[in-house]
Amino acid sequence: MEARNQWQPVTEVYQQIIDPVAASQIEADPMTLVNAVRHARRMAEGNVPFGITAITGIYFLRAAVYALFALKLVAASDSVLAAWITSRCPALIPIGLGGVDHKKLPTTMAEVLGVMAVLCLGIGLMWLLRWVPILFISIAFSGYVIAHFVVSFFNIAGLGDPNLFTSSQLDIVVVEGAMNLLIFFFIALYPNLKHSFQRQF
Repeated sequence: MEARNQWQPVTEVYQQIIDPVAASQIEADPMTLVNAVRHARRMAEGNVPFGITAITGIYFLRAAVYALFALKLVAASDSVLAAWITSRCPALIPIGLGGVDHKKLPTTMAEVLGVMAVLCLGIGLMWLLRWVPILFISIAFSGYVIAHFVVSFFNIAGLGDPNLFTSSQLDIVVVEGAMNLLIFFFIALYPNLKHSFQRQF
């Protein structure tokens, strides 16, 4: 009679380690630290579409800029840079703050910019971790920002204010509009974009 090795690990810990089903689940889970590092490495090595790498970087960059602007408004609200940030409020923040008292505007802007920094940081992390629903969240957010600029600038259906954006704010409007158009059309038109993301969790 042929001898067979019937040995099995005794403890549950060893059983879990050699269990191929559990191992595959860990391997597929995008929320583990190991897989987050792998995703970042693949992005650096060019194993993912360049658009995904660019958009992830855009969200992290925006989070850093918003956070720096918010800190500057809090630390020195009467400085030249703070005045420059405040004067570009409509272009930086896609919500109306026209009803805010001028003296309180720097503080209010700092709070809103802080929230936007956290929001962009969170979206950037979800892009890094390949959370599929972030595609829909990102396209909705970018579509809202684009619609806000278009409606306000051209006063569509009387819902905007053509005087909201001054000539000094057009640089910010162009940059913000270009970034959001890039994100919007990349998600909408890139073929099989979902396949570049891990499973939903």
